[in-house]
Amino acid sequence: MKTFISIPVVTALVAAAQAAEVPAALADFHLPTGDAQGVCLPVAPKHTDEFGKMQTAVTQKLQALSEDEIREFMKNYNPDMLLAYDARLWGSKADYDAYKKEWGKCQLQAQSNIQSRITLKEEPDGTWQLLALVGNTQNRQFQILSLSSLKYDPKTNTWKSGFGELTPAEFKVTDDYVFKAQIGTEWKLEKEDTFSKTNQLLRIAKTTDGNNVFISFISIERSVISGQVLSQEGYTLLFPIPKPQIKK
Repeated sequence: MKTFISIPVVTALVAAAQAAEVPAALADFHLPTGDAQGVCLPVAPKHTDEFGKMQTAVTQKLQALSEDEIREFMKNYNPDMLLAYDARLWGSKADYDAYKKEWGKCQLQAQSNIQSRITLKEEPDGTWQLLALVGNTQNRQFQILSLSSLKYDPKTNTWKSGFGELTPAEFKVTDDYVFKAQIGTEWKLEKEDTFSKTNQLLRIAKTTDGNNVFISFISIERSVISGQVLSQEGYTLLFPIPKPQIKK
């Protein structure tokens, strides 16, 4: 995987190394456990201005399609993945190749002085939590991120939230993904009642070069009556995997 991170990254563990008893489905991510804290960064993709212009042009062509065509297009649309070539949206294959090249210039963006700290913690009942704090490193004020409320059951490889159970599926993407090639697991929940529909996703994936782990959490609640968004949050954390220190 090509290097695309242009922000300064501090790689550190505040305490001891990862414990050996981490559940198998989480062990490959090398997350700190117990009293250890891993330092990571909340990040978002940042595209070039030129790509923004190209995307605007594509959107205008998409809006010119029929309602049925737009509906069919949106079924497979994922803003985090490079769009596949569609002759209706680009004047030529050369135009698409230029679009793809500009997509590949996407960088990571992070706020200065904002850090997150994470740790896997085992509970007395055998479940696990991924505790995450985020805050300003200058004033040392940190708050708990919402994903910390999830409980992981190693017996079923599922996470539980206040809405129900998030079930697993493999997550595997190429460099066409906005954060580049990765492999891991995403756990999803979809729940609907008389008043609202809730979708939640927790994704933990390691880059194919083995250097970084991305942790993403998304939660959206919509009214089934009006379709209005009642609550929404989403964020991605970048955890650089600590390198083993070679003793001299």
